[in-house]
Amino acid sequence: MSSDIIHLTGGIDVGNGYVKGMILNTDTDVRDRIDLPSAIVATPRQSPKVPVEDDEALQVMEDAEQDFYNRLDASISSPLVADSDRRIFGRAALSVRGSAFSEFEVHDGHASKADQQLSKILVLGVYAAKALRDYVRENGELPDHELRVEVRTGLALPISEFVARRYGYAGEFIGSKGSAVHLVTIKNFNTPVSLRLEFVDVQVVAEGASAQFAISDKGEPLANALLADLRSREADFLPEITGADLVAAQHTIGIDVGEGTVNFPVFTAGRFNAEAASTLDMGYGTILENALDRQDEADLRFTSRKQLADFLQTAPTALQRGRHQRAERLVEPDVKHLVEQIRRAFDETLSQSGESTEVVYVYGGGSGPIKDALYPELIRTAGDVPVLYLDARYSRHLNREGLFLAARAAEEEGRAIDSGTEPTRRASRKHTTIAS
Repeated sequence: MSSDIIHLTGGIDVGNGYVKGMILNTDTDVRDRIDLPSAIVATPRQSPKVPVEDDEALQVMEDAEQDFYNRLDASISSPLVADSDRRIFGRAALSVRGSAFSEFEVHDGHASKADQQLSKILVLGVYAAKALRDYVRENGELPDHELRVEVRTGLALPISEFVARRYGYAGEFIGSKGSAVHLVTIKNFNTPVSLRLEFVDVQVVAEGASAQFAISDKGEPLANALLADLRSREADFLPEITGADLVAAQHTIGIDVGEGTVNFPVFTAGRFNAEAASTLDMGYGTILENALDRQDEADLRFTSRKQLADFLQTAPTALQRGRHQRAERLVEPDVKHLVEQIRRAFDETLSQSGESTEVVYVYGGGSGPIKDALYPELIRTAGDVPVLYLDARYSRHLNREGLFLAARAAEEEGRAIDSGTEPTRRASRKHTTIAS
């Protein structure tokens, strides 16, 4: 590496269903995009039964199909984590035997995401994995010493939690006067590797608002693509409206359909309007939870909501097709109820934002599976306000892109303010929040 410290800047969207991340190593300009189920398994064993040979580390890190983030095996010593148990992350956690499987709670009355330890474990794990991956890719082998990592990050909370918890959530990662140190020990290989993470800046953004940030940043190319998609179904849709008109819109509503929540970010005169914005405390994961209770009727044997979600999201093989169709039918009965709840919440948000609303955007990982049922209801409720329903295959990543942009913007601002000083000096440590 170019220095003794690895510098990472990223945006991590810790969703109730999936972690979507974008992390840039500012020393090497290597950027990783991360996508893994928000799930871990804790195990009493202190090391893997069959660890990977040390001399295979470079092959593992460079092999996209192996996806190191989805097979991360690590323990964490941090003020944010109650124990130092060994944990297996992501997709690997869905098919491994362990003493405790953890996923986010999405049932009624579930704890705040800011209070659920899982959110911190996932953030610490992916940053440690990125740092080790970059070290091995540059040096060709595992390090023989502890790695130091300085992190600038954008993180998101549901709108209701953002309003109440944004400063405290950021402060937990940084600690008092930047004192928090998070030690992650990666155990995938014969030789465990320790990484010392320190957060120098944390930007907290409202979920959905970060996606709107990304939409604005993409500008006319995305706006034109959205109009073309809409007019492929409705040829006479507002023919006088252009992509430039959408980009210029200052009064918008977003509908961010996630697994545990649906967020309704409202922008008024180009600024996030916390008074009109809201969160619906249910999402596509609520449907999955309810379906699990009835899965015996469909002769299915999923052990968690994440297993079912991952199975539905993956294209089935010929041998899986029958089970996949039964799983799809299993979730159908609850879709109608969720759609009605979203429609009511949207109607209330539309009333709060007034007649100034120019356009509505629909996005998020949970928006795809319910599009056929939800889209017509939103159009009827919106009246003559255009509703642009983004393709969930890419819109599920918009929050992470907006969070990355927020972290980069804060980094550039900090450099301008601290011009001529050491970029890692402790006095520059801070946490702030943005919403647009």
